[in-house]
Amino acid sequence: MWIGSIRLTVATKDAPYYAGTDSLVQATILRDGTELGVLNLDYPTEDDLEPGAVRNYDYIGPTKLPRRNDKTPELPPGIGQDPMPYPDYGFEFSNGLNGSLKIRLRIRGRDMWIKDNVDLYVVFIRQRATSFDTLAWQEDSDWTYIGSWTQDVSMSTDSSEGFTTWTMTLN
Repeated sequence: MWIGSIRLTVATKDAPYYAGTDSLVQATILRDGTELGVLNLDYPTEDDLEPGAVRNYDYIGPTKLPRRNDKTPELPPGIGQDPMPYPDYGFEFSNGLNGSLKIRLRIRGRDMWIKDNVDLYVVFIRQRATSFDTLAWQEDSDWTYIGSWTQDVSMSTDSSEGFTTWTMTLN
């Protein structure tokens, strides 16, 4: 199974003091402990992780999700196949998502943030028939809901205020 796009819907705790942050928060996507990519939870033009805020962070296409094969081997240089055994971009999860997919949140500063809720949506890439004798890799047309992590977590690089990292596992 291949993921071509990731959406993280992130909610900050709606609390009057110290729930929001101006520190950068990053989400590292892991497959069976292997880091696939680091995604910034940041819109540079918005004050986006403030108390009560809910934002969608979309990571779409080859610049955000470069191809990271799992059990599908890369073809040797100069060798092609039609169709290719993998798409041009995306994260492969050969054993499915449950138990293999983890998202590690990391805060990069002392300004505490309280995670309220994180929802994960993906767009899968699948081989589809484009004619009676031709297959091509194509993204699904809709987002698929995968799961939620609802536990409130205080995060800061100041250990007296919370955790620097928090790992969420899809079960």
